[in-house]
Amino acid sequence: MNVWHIAAKDLRILFRDIPGLVYLFITPLIVIAVASFALSGLFSSEVEQFPIPIVVEDSGQAATDMVTELQKVSAIKLLTTYADKDGNEQKMTREEAKKQVAETKAAIVIPSGFSAAVEKGEGAQVVIIKDPVDRVIPGVVSDIVSKYVSTLMIGQVSNTVGINSVHSVVAMAQAQNVKLDPTQEIQKVQDETQKYIDNPPVKVATEELDTSGEHQPTPFESNVPGYAVMFVLLGTASAAAALIEERENGTLRKLQTLPINPMSILGGKMLSNFLTATLQCIILFAVGHFVFGMWLGKSMLGLLLVILCTAFAATGLAMLLAALCKTRSQANGVSILLVLTMSALGGSWWPLYIVPEWMQTAAHVTLTAWAMDGFNNLLIYSKGLSDVLLPASVLFGMGVVFLGIAVRRFRFQ
Repeated sequence: MNVWHIAAKDLRILFRDIPGLVYLFITPLIVIAVASFALSGLFSSEVEQFPIPIVVEDSGQAATDMVTELQKVSAIKLLTTYADKDGNEQKMTREEAKKQVAETKAAIVIPSGFSAAVEKGEGAQVVIIKDPVDRVIPGVVSDIVSKYVSTLMIGQVSNTVGINSVHSVVAMAQAQNVKLDPTQEIQKVQDETQKYIDNPPVKVATEELDTSGEHQPTPFESNVPGYAVMFVLLGTASAAAALIEERENGTLRKLQTLPINPMSILGGKMLSNFLTATLQCIILFAVGHFVFGMWLGKSMLGLLLVILCTAFAATGLAMLLAALCKTRSQANGVSILLVLTMSALGGSWWPLYIVPEWMQTAAHVTLTAWAMDGFNNLLIYSKGLSDVLLPASVLFGMGVVFLGIAVRRFRFQ
């Protein structure tokens, strides 16, 4: 009963602290909402187009064909005109394109003589004007143009080689006083070349996984767990600092004068922290589900298990900080450093798969990474209870180790 009385006392103090409750529940909800809406484009089925100015200084067929093909690319939106100072539409010029590169980050120029050079096989050139600061959009545009130019050049080379071969045979025949008309053979070469251009013998195909029967993730399935873990850690770290303050103020020493076992005092503190962390997680997930439509996965039992094990590991870490740190200010500094580092390294702020492989391995020294593994398995990959047993076990083990060290090292005065 002593454990429950101490826990109830701490919870009553907590719920009388209105600013503390706002920080505990409202602040993470605001951060989750802002981050999720900011990243909503990453989860949209529509491809965001980059507006790219294109300057066509050549009027030949090859230039026209190139513009037609580039207009089919979903990643870019070609800007062939611009509005002058009077609001009139004008054909895009090189000078105007250079001005727009400050915002569009890249522009395409098809120079005069491009089509003629393509027909003669004399090294036609397409110019990409790029912003030297941006490292993404110019590369995307360059890859798109290079792909089309490579196809064009392969066709032109095949055409040229075939036609030259026909002319060579005709020249040899004429040297033997045999009259030949190469027109039909040249046409055959061009037709055959075009066949292979239109239907290359080797194609690169993309295939999407059939996810019609699965839940389609939204930003909230990733952001709610990530920020929930981070704020749970911040909340328990704050509780650790408060426990140190009680030691500094002599409150713990006074509690020892009562007929209460010291382990009951620590147990009550642990239980209070654990229940608060669990409640915080449950509220964040509930708001995510009922307000933002976040999916809670196929296994509510699995979700509850990961929440409980995460809260337990966070409580163990908080008690360890309270045992090892000598002052409240020291605990505040160390806890902020630990929480921010674990959040960045462990996947609270971004998915682990975007970081280098060595960093993904290093991340799993943190409880954050294991918690995110469990939540991602349930909410992103639609897995069940059996798939979260490993991360839940590791989190529980971390909590046991942290609490074991904390109990041995904790000082009441």
